[in-house]
Amino acid sequence: MMKTIQLSKKLLFALLLSASGLTAQSSNNQILISGPKFAQPLIEKWISEYSKTNPGTSIKLAQKDSKANPAQLNLILEPSSTIIQDNNQTFISAGRYALLPVSNNRNPILKEIKKKGLNKKELDKLFFEPFDEDIDPEEKETKLTATVYSAENINKQSVALAEHFGHLSSELRGKKVLGDEIYLLTALKKDSTGVSYNNLNYLFDINSRKIKSDIAILPLSLKKEEKNLLTGNIDDALTVLEINQIESVPVGKIGFTYLPQNSRNEITDFLNWILTEGQKFNHELGFLNLENQDILTAQKNLQNEKLLTLN
Repeated sequence: MMKTIQLSKKLLFALLLSASGLTAQSSNNQILISGPKFAQPLIEKWISEYSKTNPGTSIKLAQKDSKANPAQLNLILEPSSTIIQDNNQTFISAGRYALLPVSNNRNPILKEIKKKGLNKKELDKLFFEPFDEDIDPEEKETKLTATVYSAENINKQSVALAEHFGHLSSELRGKKVLGDEIYLLTALKKDSTGVSYNNLNYLFDINSRKIKSDIAILPLSLKKEEKNLLTGNIDDALTVLEINQIESVPVGKIGFTYLPQNSRNEITDFLNWILTEGQKFNHELGFLNLENQDILTAQKNLQNEKLLTLN
């Protein structure tokens, strides 16, 4: 009887050791990813599709990034090189986003600008405070009347928008909305004078591919081959933006930052997959693909990271 008990204890101990080993191995292989709300559906799609052919790698979207359980990959809007250097991080491009100007679909300015459309200079006047307080009175009179809404958060889209027009985000007119850019749509729907900029994947219903209810894309001054941008269909907008650079539409990159010491094979393999197979899912979720040169540069950087980990 005593031998049976001792044998059971040894077996239990062995099982515990085995389980702890498996847990440690699973933890080592797991990749946690954090990202802003607007990009999370794309991250989840990448994870889902990658896992189909790489079931041995555990990748999860972090519900909450913490010091105790930090994410190895963080998806952000492209930062400046100074930010990357200050944090000793590597940045790998993964896709592009586009910001379209929109308004409440009952906004009176839609009739004013429908025929001609707004150019970049006129959008600048609409969305930003003038640099010069002693601006010409006639120019003030020609300024369209609307309530501008912009988001205040850490995603930096307001910064990207402002930089595109040569401003600081603090120079955006109107009202600031706290939190994610999705709340800008709520504000626009309640205010018939409201105008804003937002991501394609927030402005369009990803399933129906149509512009969401109660909002309208502001008419823009476009070339003939760019007119389909305004059809109210996300696939038309993506096609136009992939081919053309439209000065009134800010386009920027999203990508992953990570610490060089975290550049395990599993991470570089996943990122390399995003640069190749993963790009085909960008349009489905409302994002632009990277340009070929950006892909080649990112792949070269990943290869360099991999070589460093082998040394």
